[in-house]
Amino acid sequence: MITKERVVFLDRAAFTNNDLPIPDFDHNWSEYPATEAADIVPRLFWATTVITHACLIDAGTIAQLHKLVRIVVTGSAVVDAGACEARGIAVRHLPVSDVPGQALIRLLEALAAEGKR
Repeated sequence: MITKERVVFLDRAAFTNNDLPIPDFDHNWSEYPATEAADIVPRLFWATTVITHACLIDAGTIAQLHKLVRIVVTGSAVVDAGACEARGIAVRHLPVSDVPGQALIRLLEALAAEGKR
């Protein structure tokens, strides 16, 4: 059974409205200008993909997120790579680009297509 992607951007304020187009795959999208540490788990509870620019995602957080498949880091966020590896969660860093929003969308679309194979 293929489930719909649930993408959550924890701190979208790092991108302007003009430089982040809508991804072109079947998904639910939620975004927040910023996220406090106490709000991370509730916001990500049903997420399959999280995007973060600067939020800390540690082992305790990862242990509570049973649907999470991948984390995309767009900036200086610290993610516990060992905890992700132990749970089979892919961590990808956004490549440096002159058009970061479009690079992010291309990366998300590629990861979503990869997950459907």
